[in-house]
Amino acid sequence: MRRIEIAVAVLGLALLLPGFARGETLVLHLDPEASFLDFTLDATMHKVDGHLGPASGDIRFDPASEQASGEVVIDLTASDTGIARRDRKMQEQVLKTDKHPHAVYRVSRIDLLGPLQQGRNDLQLHGRLDLAGTTHEVSVLAHADLDGDHVTASAWLDVSYVDWGLHDPSFFVLRVAKVVRVTMTIEGRLEGEMPVAKPAAR
Repeated sequence: MRRIEIAVAVLGLALLLPGFARGETLVLHLDPEASFLDFTLDATMHKVDGHLGPASGDIRFDPASEQASGEVVIDLTASDTGIARRDRKMQEQVLKTDKHPHAVYRVSRIDLLGPLQQGRNDLQLHGRLDLAGTTHEVSVLAHADLDGDHVTASAWLDVSYVDWGLHDPSFFVLRVAKVVRVTMTIEGRLEGEMPVAKPAAR
């Protein structure tokens, strides 16, 4: 009997501690048909615009603790800029898709920059990005629009790809910038029930 009483007391204490607080976990299921990454790279006398391929995966999130898990997987083999020769060089020399066909962003925390609500939400994602055989700590600012259980989100990131160990595609008179702007567009379905604040009246 004494052991049962101790076990009940420990359980009760655990439920009162912040680290053990019970919260509703939300799960965002990405729609790969509507989730993708674009990029823009400045070059001599022009800009290079392209796509990094579709994104898929699930992200789990506890709004109470802001802890998150899950991953976003990007199919780099579908990357293109509209010019076959340039795309082949990008995949073979820069992204190395023969050995690393996917980039994976593993989410560890999501900071809510305001109350979670229907409509627009501002947030910051934290995690690790596996790209072309290297891993980097990455924080990403994002906007997410919540309409019922449907989520549309956009995020952006400036990548100093040379510092990350990726090949610089510059040659002869063609010079390209050392920083590329990556924009992510995400759509998906949010699973899990949680009271959501109503937008403030305007």
